[in-house]
Amino acid sequence: MVFVFASDGFGQMMGGYKVIASDDAAAQAAAEFAVTTQSEKSGKEMSLVEIVKAERQVVAGSNFRMCLKVASEGAEGHDATTSVQLVVYVDLKGNRKLTSWTASDCGDDGGEG
Repeated sequence: MVFVFASDGFGQMMGGYKVIASDDAAAQAAAEFAVTTQSEKSGKEMSLVEIVKAERQVVAGSNFRMCLKVASEGAEGHDATTSVQLVVYVDLKGNRKLTSWTASDCGDDGGEG
């Protein structure tokens, strides 16, 4: 017996990361949340410049793994743009948690994931 389930039109199996559009509304919301959270943690003002790459993993909720370009205050008040890789977990109730934030070139990372 075979069962087929469709959810929100994604049609993906739980477990693996799948590339999603950088303008996906949920990815945008997760990216903004991550930048705001990291800004509060670091005490430095940051803003989202661009989502370079976005992936979604369906679990009991969703993990969003993304590479972002972020502007932040640098030395002597000058803004610096850096690239970061991060993961935001969104539970089934819509609660978000920033689970990782690391510097990354967001380029040739060996196809991680």
